[in-house]
Amino acid sequence: MELTENGVFKLHIFSFRVFYVKNNENMVFNRLVATIIKELDMSNGEQCRLAHRNLLINTTEIAQMANVSVSTVSNWKRRSDTFPEPAGSKDGKPAFDYGQVARWLRDNDKKFHDSRVRNLVWEYANQVRGKMDAIEGGARFVALLHLRKAASEYGLEVQWQTLVDDGDKESWVSYVDAIETIERETKHLLSNYVVDYVRDLVEGDDIETIQDNVSLVDAIDLPNIMDAADMVIDAMWNNQQAYLGDNDSPLYHVMAEMANTWAKTCSEPNPTFYDPACGGAFVAMQVALHNPQYRFALADINSFAAVIAQARFFLQFGKNATETIVLNDLIHNDPFPDLKCNLSVVTPPMGLSASSDTGVTDPRWAYDASNGGGRRPAFPSETAFLQDCIFHLDGAGRAFVALRPSFTTGRSFANLRRRMVADGVVEAIVSLPRRQLRDTSIPIDIWVLSKVEGRNHVHLIDCASATEEVAQQGLPAYLSEPLNGYSDGKYRWMDVERADILADENISLAPNRWIKPQGMNPKNICLESTEEISEIRQRLDQVDDESNPLRDLPNSLANMKESRVFTLRELVDSNEAELIRGNTQSVGRDSVYQEDVITPQILSEGMASLTKSTDIGKREHVTEPGDIVFRKLGSTCAAVDVEGGHRMSHAVLALRMKGDGWIPEFVAICLQAVWNQKDTPQNIAGQIDPLDMELPVVSLEMQRKLVEIQRAADELKRLSAAATDYADTFCNAIRFGAEEGEEAGCRNDGQQYRL
Repeated sequence: MELTENGVFKLHIFSFRVFYVKNNENMVFNRLVATIIKELDMSNGEQCRLAHRNLLINTTEIAQMANVSVSTVSNWKRRSDTFPEPAGSKDGKPAFDYGQVARWLRDNDKKFHDSRVRNLVWEYANQVRGKMDAIEGGARFVALLHLRKAASEYGLEVQWQTLVDDGDKESWVSYVDAIETIERETKHLLSNYVVDYVRDLVEGDDIETIQDNVSLVDAIDLPNIMDAADMVIDAMWNNQQAYLGDNDSPLYHVMAEMANTWAKTCSEPNPTFYDPACGGAFVAMQVALHNPQYRFALADINSFAAVIAQARFFLQFGKNATETIVLNDLIHNDPFPDLKCNLSVVTPPMGLSASSDTGVTDPRWAYDASNGGGRRPAFPSETAFLQDCIFHLDGAGRAFVALRPSFTTGRSFANLRRRMVADGVVEAIVSLPRRQLRDTSIPIDIWVLSKVEGRNHVHLIDCASATEEVAQQGLPAYLSEPLNGYSDGKYRWMDVERADILADENISLAPNRWIKPQGMNPKNICLESTEEISEIRQRLDQVDDESNPLRDLPNSLANMKESRVFTLRELVDSNEAELIRGNTQSVGRDSVYQEDVITPQILSEGMASLTKSTDIGKREHVTEPGDIVFRKLGSTCAAVDVEGGHRMSHAVLALRMKGDGWIPEFVAICLQAVWNQKDTPQNIAGQIDPLDMELPVVSLEMQRKLVEIQRAADELKRLSAAATDYADTFCNAIRFGAEEGEEAGCRNDGQQYRL
């Protein structure tokens, strides 16, 4: 093999013919070599790749690509002589060549997001949507990406190009035979499930449809091929991730972090990762990317899972991949009977039943799945995965298993828990909040299992209940670090003695069964009571102050003439006020606003948490001191921005009064008054138009008096809230006790506090 001047490998036909003679006993390989020789003769010994397939995009897609409006793109087309001409049509509208548009944007210093891969993926999704199951559609594209990668890894570029040009069934069979032969020669099967799947696909499907799919796959550059695989999975699966896993769910992220943090501590020279329900191998892939020393033993009962998992590993690592994948029913067969692994992570299929009359003598089933009296006719399959992980752990390994809370607390699994705790294989239970998986809202517990001898306690960790208490130290790093994303690391946990758990009638492993509720620590109760008493006394002093306007209230309201009333529209039109509409958008797919932005929630909770705006966009509006900020949806809630300098979300408006005839607090009170909450005939949704809101015109003295009374009323509300909090704390002290001490900031003279 020689490298020509233009960087293309030239294969000597003589060398291939010698290799062909030596392997004439393998008819499959003979077909492969004969085909390559023919292609090399036709191409003068050089492997050539044709130009990429053209990708057409319409005006809307160009606007999204450049992050501008559609009208801006229309202006570019109208005003620029160099803007590309339409190269075809798409959805009945003129369409442009992606490459030409990208070059024009680059040449004209227009920033743009290179969305070629995403557009190709969505074009494929549109081709197959409605014609096949979504998961099968994703598996097909990922499998074809695998074949594209194999061309580069195994030197089959010429054959691949034949498939792209106009491959018939014989060409497809020859190509997958070549991959299979090469891998059998090297005794490293990395494509067997993909090859079998594509063989069946070619035999049973419309070859023209496959050709259209291959054309799209070939247009994806090799460096972007893994991104394309993940994109098509997200595009095709939607809410069907329950079958094969979900790389975007919080559960998979935290389990991958736990696995990676534990993997760093492993000192074994050739460690093994095991997942008997690997799905799309999302967690396994994250471990592989961070820990190249690991080998991977993966299994799944779903044939599409085997194809996708195998393809994703090959797309990421090529022929250097270290995984072994087995299509297997774990209940009836052990996928790796002789395996002892260092790390196992599994999310078992939920809610499936397994018959207990099979595999009764299987050594994996060390724990009875029922509560005495022998096995039940059927048991949840999760118990099989749980026991399988324990069986395959080596002496220093760790397993992380995601299970429903019923396994942690349910009476039907009490015997299972008793045996496992007694044997010391349960190291920790982590309870997570709801919605850790996109396809279900049920909470999930992570069981951390190991075979460390001499264990006499279990870490019970509650990440479902936030706490304001100081983060407690003492958990192993592979548990504490990945969980810092929950409640800023202030999750609740405690070590519970194994003997205490075994003495519990239900053998409950639910963290909230053993951990006292937030603030129920006796010292914390005492500290909270001290702070609440101090606040009550301070607010009582303010209420008792002689200058409190509530002390000087008249017996009844005097006759008052109806004030003149203006709408905000009239005030704005007469230049007496300015109405400013917020236009700051949220950031990211979770709709998060930055800390300087006024939102409806900030208006409800108070504006003390806001920071000053610094990085302000050209078109964004910023408040000035004294602006009255209010929300435009739902019941009106208003507040005065005393400091100013804040951006506003798109659901918030600011009213800026001009002149010195208005007290901002008075305006805010009026905007929240009952007459500005009313429904209007013009708005059937029950929302009042901000410009139709009304403000009465009264003297500054009248405005000031209303503001003072409102402030006093708000102070009484805060006093009432402080008293209610103290009553709750006092009640908790009766139940859990209160421990006084200088370190807790409490008095220790034995005297009771009195209000």
